[in-house]
Amino acid sequence: MSLVDASWQLVGNTSNTEYRTKPDARDILIVLPHSGLRDDGESARMNMEFQVGYARSVGRPCAVIVHLASLMSQDAEARRVYAAAMVPVHFFAASLVVTSPISRAIGSFFLGLSRPAIPTKMWADFHKAISWAESVRPA
Repeated sequence: MSLVDASWQLVGNTSNTEYRTKPDARDILIVLPHSGLRDDGESARMNMEFQVGYARSVGRPCAVIVHLASLMSQDAEARRVYAAAMVPVHFFAASLVVTSPISRAIGSFFLGLSRPAIPTKMWADFHKAISWAESVRPA
């Protein structure tokens, strides 16, 4: 099974991450970091700039579904950048898709140390993460 669902539409890229969305749910942004990414403050700022800009272009808060299994590491500054930018004016939920022990560790560190201001959960697959985001979407 491919990581990327064939129906997900490409909506943009940064130098280290691809962004897609479901055609019927533009307010759910699927975040696919490139394999082997070592996420630091600089890359986090670049990616949050894209994500906030995307939410503004949609005109309402979005959910982000992040594939953490692509990451090799994430430093404390990156965690702070993401947590600070994940605010309800731009985002209504975040899902961390973890499919390996290292991605589970990165997700656990993020959730335990960063305490995001929006509902954030870890999932083992994209479909459950997307379904949860759809269930918590504001009216």
